[in-house]
Amino acid sequence: MRLLALLFLIPGLSMAQEAPRAVPVDPNLQRDVGQDWFQHGRNVYESAKRTNGPTQFELYVRAAEIFSRYITEYPRHQNAEAAWWYLGQSYRAIGRPEDAKRCFHSLLNRFGKGRYAAAAAYSLAADHYNNRQYALAATLFEKLAAIATKSSDRQRGQFYAAQSYEMMRQDRQAIAYYRKLLDDPDPNNGYRSKAEVALGTLYAKSGKLEEALQLLGKVAVSHSTPEIRGKAALEAGAVAARLGDTELSDKYFNLILRTPGMEDYRPDAQIALMAARFDQKRYRDVVTIFSQSTTPSTGEREARRLMLGARSYMMLDRNADAMPLFRAIERLELPDSNYAFDASYFRLLCFYRIEGRHVLDQVDGFLQIYRKKHPRDAKIHTALLMKAETLFAEDKPAEAADVYRDIDSTLLSEKNRRGMLYQRGRCLAEAKDPEGAIKSLTDFINKYPTDERVPLARATRATAYATTGQSGLAIADFQQIIETTKDDTLLTLAYLESADISKQANDLDGMINYYLAFLKEVPDPDEDAVAKASYWAGWAMVKKNRGDEALPYLERARELSPKYYDKHAGLLLCLVHLSMKKPSELIAELEVAITKGYALNLPEQLIRWAADQAFNRKEFLNAARFYDLIADDENPELAPKEIWRFLGKARNESNDPTGALAAIEHALDQESDAAWQADCLNDKGRALYKLKRYDEAMKAVEEGLALRPEGRIGASLHMLRGEIYEAQGNLKEAIRSFVLPVQLMADSDQVVKPRALKMLIAALQKDGQSDAALRYQQELDRKYPGWEE
Repeated sequence: MRLLALLFLIPGLSMAQEAPRAVPVDPNLQRDVGQDWFQHGRNVYESAKRTNGPTQFELYVRAAEIFSRYITEYPRHQNAEAAWWYLGQSYRAIGRPEDAKRCFHSLLNRFGKGRYAAAAAYSLAADHYNNRQYALAATLFEKLAAIATKSSDRQRGQFYAAQSYEMMRQDRQAIAYYRKLLDDPDPNNGYRSKAEVALGTLYAKSGKLEEALQLLGKVAVSHSTPEIRGKAALEAGAVAARLGDTELSDKYFNLILRTPGMEDYRPDAQIALMAARFDQKRYRDVVTIFSQSTTPSTGEREARRLMLGARSYMMLDRNADAMPLFRAIERLELPDSNYAFDASYFRLLCFYRIEGRHVLDQVDGFLQIYRKKHPRDAKIHTALLMKAETLFAEDKPAEAADVYRDIDSTLLSEKNRRGMLYQRGRCLAEAKDPEGAIKSLTDFINKYPTDERVPLARATRATAYATTGQSGLAIADFQQIIETTKDDTLLTLAYLESADISKQANDLDGMINYYLAFLKEVPDPDEDAVAKASYWAGWAMVKKNRGDEALPYLERARELSPKYYDKHAGLLLCLVHLSMKKPSELIAELEVAITKGYALNLPEQLIRWAADQAFNRKEFLNAARFYDLIADDENPELAPKEIWRFLGKARNESNDPTGALAAIEHALDQESDAAWQADCLNDKGRALYKLKRYDEAMKAVEEGLALRPEGRIGASLHMLRGEIYEAQGNLKEAIRSFVLPVQLMADSDQVVKPRALKMLIAALQKDGQSDAALRYQQELDRKYPGWEE
């Protein structure tokens, strides 16, 4: 790379004007303090320039202080523009380049044009150019060309703007500036020939060979310096060879060989024929010429010759033949030479092609030697790509991701860039770097929209969007997949992930629609995916109070994947049946829940409702099982007394008198109402009666009757007492006990009174009182025809 000299002054621009002489001053004139400060600063600055040693540094420091104060106090003074320039130069002299740049930028921004602005633009541009910051350099060289007051400064800006763009491989912009130099009418344009050679070279590079040859040939026979003419002739010979004009090509190469001053180009002319054949992609001819050479060149020329031969072997896919030639270049050249760098890279590439994955050590060795010196070279980034792809292929995404992050895709070839953007995106996604994955995959999708891998890239990017909370963008990517792909796997992913994202965003309608679309649109879906879609569609429907629609989906999920959805679907089915007030279905589901061990996950209100419904339907065994889920014998106070009361009744009715006694005791412990206490004592007596513990049963009945209960409770106690007497063989007392509810209960009672009549009739018959039994039987038939308990 050609470096631009950082001069204190732009050529042709003299800042060191003679200091003004002292002259008498009219005391009536107002003193210009700003001018005094500025002149004082210039005097110190000029003294520093004329001084050597430590004093010089101190003077520049002093000058910087004066100019800084001047600018602060007199920012609009007539010498402010110059002061910024001198301040920047002073900073540069004392080793403060960033402050110097700040001054030059301020000068440009505040004043825009003029000789100081031009000098500032050139100084900043040259800095960037020498630091390979070509984009920044190009902008400032353009600025120089735009504001220059001298044609030589304008031409300089145009030429180096073109050079900067050329270094960035932005040939279109470079060509535009070279054309401006060629169109410049200035007869003293010192950059015209250089621009013609550069433009001709770019034309040749882009395949415009006729235009290139016209420019290069013109310079080759011009009155320019031998150096410029020699370069032009060399390029012209190569272009002529590419055009197939061997005679003209030889003419230019011979011109170099016989013209004084072109000696530096003579070895290149001898090798040029190989290069011309190489550019024509006639690689077999290059190999032939290379093989016929009996007198190798020396140094860099020999490296060039070996490089052409080796690369031709590579192009012919003879990588094993190319590798020793690249090794020879590495031995010939110093490690920091470009030829050694190129040879090492191409040898690595040959190794990669031959050995495939076994390349990590080779890449690391190459990077260790050359990366620091060539951080922005495409070869470095291509080598990194080899390493990243190898690590990713070895299922080491985290390590591969670290390497991918170091790759600048703009430095890769178009072919490599395409694959790298895609692979890097996938790798970063696997390495838990969704932001990096999104950026890489977006570049890939935008630049290569027709690539067959775009659907996969969208799927990966959508997942990364979802991970970073960008649900809208994720949905958009998945929707694009849904609309364009016919791949069942991708369709499944797109539908299910879109549904999941909708769920996270609480968009239950969207969630339902995506799951139902999946169930409808994917022709042969995986059963697990169907089960998932069915369950979550049902879940969302329940949340949206669309329980009747949810039922078939929940049942399908449980059927297809009981391992995952038995419990969760069952719980939802219970809730749906409750909301729809379907006792039969709810009782059946609750039985399943108990059997499979997840009933305790249901809300107590649901269990209570199901228990009550089972009790009312006389399904006492189920009622007992359901109430038992709510009741806790170890902590009876936690359950309402009604639960214990009905649990006791249900257990009694389902032939579990022992269990009934425990529940009834808990109910009695909590009950304070006399009527309900009597009811509990009746249930207690019934349980004891079933256990044939007649004395205890009678005691419970007497305690209940002592509370003077009325209605059915009192009647039931009398009837139970009669049953106890009857069981003890005391029919007389049993009959008296049965008669009381018959006499006391109104005929409108359809439960207790007919039952009491039935018991009374049986006791009378057993006691031999047939006539009385017949009378009561007639009463039963008349008042309660067809009655059955």
